[in-house]
Amino acid sequence: MNGGRDIAIVGVHATRQQKKSGRTIVSMMMESIRGALDDAGIPLSEVDGYISYIFPAGNGRGFDDGAIAEQFGHPVAVTAQTSGAKAVLLAGAAIRAGIAKVVIIPAAGAQSLAGDMATYTRPTFEFTEWTGSMTPAQYAIMARRHMHEFGTTIEQMAEIAANSHHNASINPQAVRFGEEVQTVERILNGRMIADPLTQPMCSLVNDGASCIVVTSAERAKDCRHPPVWVLGGAAETHGNSYFEAPSLRMLGTRQLMIDGFAQAGVRHDDVDIVMCYDHFAHGPIVQFETLGFCEPGEGGAYVPDAIRPDGAHPSSLDGGNLAYSHNMIPYNFKQIEVVKQYRNEVEDLCPGWREGVHTYDRTICRKVREPRLSVGCGPLTDARHAFTILAKD
Repeated sequence: MNGGRDIAIVGVHATRQQKKSGRTIVSMMMESIRGALDDAGIPLSEVDGYISYIFPAGNGRGFDDGAIAEQFGHPVAVTAQTSGAKAVLLAGAAIRAGIAKVVIIPAAGAQSLAGDMATYTRPTFEFTEWTGSMTPAQYAIMARRHMHEFGTTIEQMAEIAANSHHNASINPQAVRFGEEVQTVERILNGRMIADPLTQPMCSLVNDGASCIVVTSAERAKDCRHPPVWVLGGAAETHGNSYFEAPSLRMLGTRQLMIDGFAQAGVRHDDVDIVMCYDHFAHGPIVQFETLGFCEPGEGGAYVPDAIRPDGAHPSSLDGGNLAYSHNMIPYNFKQIEVVKQYRNEVEDLCPGWREGVHTYDRTICRKVREPRLSVGCGPLTDARHAFTILAKD
């Protein structure tokens, strides 16, 4: 994408994010689809593209374009398996090519029905099964490598986690809203999960769903809200996540990410919000470095201040994966939060938030002042990465 305003996000919706919902993936996903289409003012009959990791039919056939069309009751031109930033980029490419007109990107997870341990934390791959490893232990390796190579400190990671937890504490929609606020001291003294990551430095495990609607500039004219323009971005996959020991090899794709900004005609300094992927507390450091907001090795010093609501590039404004929601597939939330910030639909503790009135008192307010250009990131592993550049006007 070259910075043009021909592709837009026109509808978003997130169900209630919660632990132990007792709901199925299907029910939550369908709620999110209906909610996002209603938000856009587009009927299901117009949807001809479907991008998601999961198909909400339960017919045993798995992800199949024929099954999707059968459920929708009309032809579907585009199907793909991904979510979040990469899905938005693929949807835009399909619409620009004339293959599809309206693409929905639903995602959902219902781990509370799967037992005490989230199924995705211990995948049965070569690197994990015989060692008894789990996802936090794997990403602790990446965090330790960054600390070893660049001098990043556990205190810097704790500050990043504290930003997520603070924002969640003033977001009534966050899973951890109403819980005791996790200060830097409490985070450092938290229960150790995988050295150096304490429990408040790790993602939540909860239920919930979300959906994004993407369409053309022409169709966006008749939607219920002003469009959020998809100016560009980048996506890459260079290995098998969870199969091999995690490393910092994603820093090797840094130039590809920087080229994504250049192709969209966007300078890093012009970006108001960076909704990065805080799956663990070191994630924003590695992501900011890979995207080119700072040099490799500088993230530990740069990121903790930059991501605050009044910082250079606010992030995790909803509470992020650590405190808002990690519903197994939380990638859409990064784009959804940007859309809400642009629309001034930011729920917090400001008395007038429903009328769009915010105090900017950071003890109760998480609204960014007049954002117009933002980055919504996709999953951050050692093997894949993606981001979108989103403009208000």
